Amino acid sequence: MDLTPLTLPRHLEAETSLLGCLLINGKLASVVEGTGLYKEDFYEERNSHVFRAIMQIVDEGKTPDVVTVSDKLSAIQDKTGVPDIEYLYELANKAPVVSENILKEYCDILIEKSLYRSMIKVCADSSENAYRQTLSFDEVVDQTTTELIDLSNRKHASTVFPLKDVVEEEMGKLKERVDSNQTISGISSGYPHLDNLCSGFKPGDMIVLAGRPGMGKTSFALNMAIEMAKKGSNILIFSLEMPRSQLGTRIMATECSINAKHLLTGKFAEGETDRLWKYYDSLSKLPIYIDDTSKLTASDLRSRSKKLNSELMKQGRKKKLDCIMIDYLQLMSSNVYREDRVRQVEDISRNIKLFAKDMGIPIVALAQLNRKLEDRSTKIPMLSDLKDSGAIEQDADMVMFIHRDDVYKQESEKNNVANIYVQKNRHGQQGIVKLRFVPQYTKFMPMDNYSDEI
Repeated sequence: MDLTPLTLPRHLEAETSLLGCLLINGKLASVVEGTGLYKEDFYEERNSHVFRAIMQIVDEGKTPDVVTVSDKLSAIQDKTGVPDIEYLYELANKAPVVSENILKEYCDILIEKSLYRSMIKVCADSSENAYRQTLSFDEVVDQTTTELIDLSNRKHASTVFPLKDVVEEEMGKLKERVDSNQTISGISSGYPHLDNLCSGFKPGDMIVLAGRPGMGKTSFALNMAIEMAKKGSNILIFSLEMPRSQLGTRIMATECSINAKHLLTGKFAEGETDRLWKYYDSLSKLPIYIDDTSKLTASDLRSRSKKLNSELMKQGRKKKLDCIMIDYLQLMSSNVYREDRVRQVEDISRNIKLFAKDMGIPIVALAQLNRKLEDRSTKIPMLSDLKDSGAIEQDADMVMFIHRDDVYKQESEKNNVANIYVQKNRHGQQGIVKLRFVPQYTKFMPMDNYSDEI
């Protein structure tokens, strides 16, 4: 075991070379601005002061040099670590002749060394918290994971893209859709009339499916998951309310057209056993994955999803996680704002949206509605009915409500008819999709008379 003391990652030559170049040619500062380099990325404090002074001068619309930077440094009251003008001349005299590309490489070096130092600090803090045990294990893991993901996001932060590149990329996707006769730009929900409204569930989107208890949110989500999986999409379902055994029973009832109660009692009607064995093999091969842990934080969501995605990618070139479903959002846990549930839900909702964007896949989050709806004469849900927080409506790219009139009126003319109200849709129009609900199979089926614009 090597017991040699380790030094923090740094590259002093890159620091001094970069600063020297900026002091003799201040116009090069525009190259540095676009790299995302900060004063905190410098290891030596005096170099950090110099860089900060240079960028302040640039922000004022002036060109930095030894004299103007020295003047800016002289205005700092606390002189700890602030270099004198002799050091600035030393930097300028030793500056190499570099191109813009080499200057960018210097910036990349400094940013990477800074990220390594930050990673060491995160891990050291995590280790200290583990020793002290003043925070729960989940809190330590959540804090550490969040900070490491933030570092990774900075490393892989997207840059500014010219319109030409954006248009060419979209034209390539459009050509693929035309060549394959694909009419939607995202993953099909399995319901053509819903796809007509939203053009499929798109990468990076947060889709909210909301409704009052008993409306069939879970069943409808499972129906969509089955249809997606049949087309080869890998689906991960986080079930916080229902154990995996119940989800399995519902999926079997839906796909095999077997009365769900018969699967519990083992007493089957005529033909059900034959259908069970007929569809069992294909059903068991559906790429649906279930996590039924009752406590789920945003950190858990990220780590478990990325672990599954990594495992899928090892299986083949085109294998990856394609869609995540959460049942349901308000049951998720948060280690922040413990005394304020509304702010907790805001944090959870925002993290779901950011993670969907980070993974580049759609996330379908089921959500409960508040009880105010019960007091209205009309029971049709509205965006304001979303429980606990308006942030869900704000973060979501699409919000759809499931409503069945016969839940409230047993003698309803619309018996076993479900309306899917799409009331927010960033990518298309709002509207209503009508589905036929088969309760014994927990199955939703398309109807011919399906759609009316809102």
